[in-house]
Formats: sequence, structure tokens, C-alpha cells
Amino acid sequence: MASYAVLGATGNCGSALIQLLLQRLDASIHAFCRNKPKLIGLLPEIEKSDRVTIYEGTINDTDLLTACLRGRRAVFVVLSSNINEPGFRVGRDANKAVIEVLRKLHREDSGLTGPPPKIILLSSATLDDTLSRKTPYLLRQILHMSASHIYNDLAETEKLLRAEQEWLTTVFVKPGALSVDEQRGHALSFVESDNPVSYLDLAAAMIEAADDATETYNMKNVGVVNTNGAARFPTGTPLCIATGLLRHFVPSLHPYLP
Repeated sequence: MASYAVLGATGNCGSALIQLLLQRLDASIHAFCRNKPKLIGLLPEIEKSDRVTIYEGTINDTDLLTACLRGRRAVFVVLSSNINEPGFRVGRDANKAVIEVLRKLHREDSGLTGPPPKIILLSSATLDDTLSRKTPYLLRQILHMSASHIYNDLAETEKLLRAEQEWLTTVFVKPGALSVDEQRGHALSFVESDNPVSYLDLAAAMIEAADDATETYNMKNVGVVNTNGAARFPTGTPLCIATGLLRHFVPSLHPYLP
């Protein structure tokens, strides 16, 4: 049975991953979240599923995280935010914890059951010159500033994971804008990312990268493109950009902004 862990299960991407994996009868899913009732509210079918195990707690709970990651073939790390919070470091802290747990498990196992699980990291095309080449320069600068604290965290997270590449494999999935919409069809790309892409298409792309046995995407920046029309424009984007810019230029306003 194919075994996966989803860290950030209650987010839009995390819940989309679980939704798609549940459609596969061969998938065993460990869902890590801070709020189990919220996850069950999003996906009621998982409460009685014998293929989903929910781990409720914080990423700093080493024993819980170890139980969640043990025996997994791939780990989807989809912990992020739409709020440009000053000092944001969720990605760094989470991936440091993941690296330490996987290192411990790898040493205990001595490689007898194969390599450590592949990490599939949700990042952003904005951080990649090639994948964002179709985005006008000025717009890209605005987007980068509107999520500057988040992107800084992502950039540092990628450095952490790349430093472990001798023993730990990561795929850096970098979509453009994301939208809560239906699944239309996707393709993985090394040269571009479309705007916008639905979370379901993003999730399908991440699963494809996780299941790839050819090492095509290992340690690479990978974009996601639509194959059957673009997703709906996310209506909350203008407000998100506006408040993100305020948090970038005047961080002290953070507590007072939506």
C-alpha cells in the first residue's frame, strides 16, 4: 500500500491532497494537524476511514511527529499562510523538526527498509525566475513584497532541505496563484507555472511528483500548469496583496489588519 503523510492537513492544499488520495484504494494517509475537529469538518468521510490516521498536535511534539512519519513513502509539507506575518518562520521550524525526525528514523533503520521518505514541499513560483518568467516584472515585485515574510521563510526552508540532499530527497513544487476551484487537469513543468491553478490540480501535481520513480523531479523546482483551462480568479487576492504590502512596509500594523 502506498503510504503518505500530510503536514498541514486542514489547509486548502492539505485537505485537497487527502481528498484525492482517498480516491485511491491503495493509499494509506497520516494526516498531521493542530485541530482534529476542523479536519473532520472539512472531510467528514475520514472519521470512519481505516486508511486515514489523524495526528493532532504541534510540530514540536517529536514523539507525535515520529509516529506520523514512520514508514511513509512520501511526506507532503504544505504548511503556509496567506497572511504576511512579520517574523513568519513556520516553514523553517516545521522542516527542521521533520529533518531531525527523519534522520533519527533513518539511523534507527540503518537503511534496511530503503531510503527516507521523499519530501514534497509547497513553495512558490514567485521565488523562481524561470517559473515566473511570464509574470510582468513590476507585478512580480509587488507580489514578492506582499508576501515578503512568507517568501523569506520559504527561501530559508529550501536552503535547509537542499543542505540535506546527500541523504534526503525533496521536490520543490512551485505553483503560481492558487484558487479554491474544481479539478480541471494539470501538468508538471520545469519552465513555467500558470496563474491561477486550483488547489485540487496542485494536489494532483504534488501526488504525481511523489509517485514518480524516475527521479525526474528530485531536488528540482517544479511548476504546475493547467491543461484544461485556468481556475477561477481568487477573489480575495486584492485584499491579500493590499494587507500584505502594509505588513511589509509597516510591520507594526500587523495586529490591527485582517
